[in-house]
Amino acid sequence: MTTLYLTEPGIVVRYHNQSFLIKQQDKTHHCRLVELTLVVILPGVQFTDEAIAQLLDRGIETLFLKRDGQFRGRLQGQFQTNPTIRLGQYRMINTTFGMALAQLLVMAKIRNQRVLLQQRYRFSKGRIGELGEAIDAIAAYVLQLKSVSTPLNRSELMGIEGICARTYYQGLRYYFPQRWKFTGRNRRPPRDPINALLSWGYGVLLARVFAACVQAGLDPYLGFFHATEPYRPNLVLDLMEEFRPVVVDQVVISLIQGNLLQPEDFQPSPDGEGVWLGLAAKKLLLGQLERRLREPLLYRPQNRKLSLSQIILEQARSLARCLVEMRLDYEGFVLK
Repeated sequence: MTTLYLTEPGIVVRYHNQSFLIKQQDKTHHCRLVELTLVVILPGVQFTDEAIAQLLDRGIETLFLKRDGQFRGRLQGQFQTNPTIRLGQYRMINTTFGMALAQLLVMAKIRNQRVLLQQRYRFSKGRIGELGEAIDAIAAYVLQLKSVSTPLNRSELMGIEGICARTYYQGLRYYFPQRWKFTGRNRRPPRDPINALLSWGYGVLLARVFAACVQAGLDPYLGFFHATEPYRPNLVLDLMEEFRPVVVDQVVISLIQGNLLQPEDFQPSPDGEGVWLGLAAKKLLLGQLERRLREPLLYRPQNRKLSLSQIILEQARSLARCLVEMRLDYEGFVLK
């Protein structure tokens, strides 16, 4: 199945003969609707009314992102849903069970962050002392989350997640040469090329996880860790946590370490305060993300290899089963 990314201003999308005609300047591309499962749209793209009607009538998940990759909204059409799943989800909001699920999701994320730092530490043959300290610090928080008898409350869990995130991104800088000027995570706007890549990549990942949540019958807006912040896909943000290091961070590392991008492939944001991806950087990042999402990895709950995109869907389905059956057996996807 196909994900369609429409990222450049001036694109016009029309419907003709069971296909989208995508015109940009003097070039026209065709996309068969029968193969289309997800459309991701950035500012400046135009759709005819007939094209929009096709998206709605066929129930094709359609998401809008801001220029920096942040979520803007979605086109709501027909979609299949299971009321039992959503009722189970609603019942668990602000409960001990819901916070236990949130804790499992956060723990999977910080374990994956630790794996990436361990890989860099081993490559350096243990010569980067700060990386070793970061790995040990995150391991201590993983142990704390595993050993608590009752789930932490939201504030406590957010505190641990925030500390681990700062520790992780400080360690992540050892993957990138100094000329990239990455010293840690910043956003809204991203102020260096690495953060621009991360923000944009997380936006793409959000779109894929959003589609998986809808397909699994979940309400994308009602979460457990990110809870009920209005106008935000809170459950999507919950579920994508464990996949940030697995999908986006690894792709950004491979792009930079493979010398596929240069600082000249980025441009200042219009207000001069941030950094945006240039056209070449955007195309390379999208291409590498799609390759990563198609990559087969061992999915331990089923003891078989699945593509990462399928694993994301299976994790959404697993979460839905936990909510319906009230069983706390969600197993986060963790790299080995």
